[in-house]
Amino acid sequence: MSTHRMLSILLVALAQPAAATVAPATAPALTPAYRVGASLGNVFSRTISIRAPGFDEAVHRISGTATYRVTGAAPAQPQLHIDYRYDGRPAGNGMVELPDVGATNCYDGKCAPNTDASGLAYNPRLWGRPPATLRVGQHWTVDIAAPWELGPAGRQTVTVVALDSASHTVTLEREGTGDGAWLGDAPGLTLTRNGRPYEVTRQAGRAHWRGYTTFRDGIVLSDELVSTRPVTLTSTQLGRIEATERQYILLNAMPMETAP
Repeated sequence: MSTHRMLSILLVALAQPAAATVAPATAPALTPAYRVGASLGNVFSRTISIRAPGFDEAVHRISGTATYRVTGAAPAQPQLHIDYRYDGRPAGNGMVELPDVGATNCYDGKCAPNTDASGLAYNPRLWGRPPATLRVGQHWTVDIAAPWELGPAGRQTVTVVALDSASHTVTLEREGTGDGAWLGDAPGLTLTRNGRPYEVTRQAGRAHWRGYTTFRDGIVLSDELVSTRPVTLTSTQLGRIEATERQYILLNAMPMETAP
C-alpha cells in the first residue's frame, strides 16, 4: 500500500469551531468546517487477520499518530499540512487537499478518488450526499460504485443513532455488503503451519462491514469499522482451504499536547 493511501486512511481530527459555511444546504453536523491556523491531531491503528484451520493466524498491524495544521479553509477544497509517524517507520510530512467536498483526496499534488475506509471529514463517495436535516433513526442507502479500502463495490445503509444538534455532533452507523475484490487486494499470501511457510492464492467471498463514526461540524472525531469475508485458499501442496478474513480500523481524535 502506498504512503499516500495509508496516510489518507488516517486523517481523523479534533473538531474546531466553524469559520466557514458550505453553500449547499446540508446538516451542520456533516458539513466540514475549517479554520486557518487550527491544529488537529489523531491516533490510529489498523489490523488485518486471516484464520485457516490448522494454520497459525496471519496477523498484520500498523499504528501511529498524525498532526495537521489548516492552511486553507475554502469549503470546496480545504488544505492542511500533515506531520505523521507510523510506529517503527521514519516520520514524514506533506500537504493534503480535499477537493469535491471530500470525494477526492490529494497528497502533495497527486489526486485520486477518496476510496479510503475513513478520513478527516465526511466523504460523500462512501457516505452518500449528506441530508439537510438529521433525526435519530433516520437512514439512507448508498451504492458504493468501486472497490474501497475495507470493502468491494456494494450497497450500504447509513443510520443516525445519536444526535446533539446544539453541538453539531452526530453518530452514524454504516452497514453494507458486496462481492468482489477490495482496493489493494493481493492475489496471494503466506500461511504458516508447524513452523513451515506455505504460499497460497485466495478467492474472496461476500464481504460484510459494520461500524460507528462520530462527526462534529463534518470532522471525524472517532471511527471504528469491522469488515469480514470468507476466503478460499488454494495451493498445489495443500489443495483447497476455507478461511476467514477480518480487517478493522480504530481512529480517535488526540489532544495536541500528547502528540510525539
